[in-house]
Amino acid sequence: MPNHIHMIISMDNEYCVNLSRIIKQYKGSVTKQIGYSIWQKSYYEHIIRNEKEYYNIREYIQNNIINWKHDKYF
Repeated sequence: MPNHIHMIISMDNEYCVNLSRIIKQYKGSVTKQIGYSIWQKSYYEHIIRNEKEYYNIREYIQNNIINWKHDKYF
């Protein structure tokens, strides 16, 4: 949808990486580039637990643009 984004972030267990920090830095970078914030305060996360789920989610993201016309905010 044009009012949100989807991402698949791969995290290596070898490093202590904080997902909220990654999201905060991404939002901050985009905000700085465009000059104002477009973000809501929170975000939704989901842990992909197996390959089948990964492919289903990847397909959903790839096909998401088709559904833009059905979004009431578009």
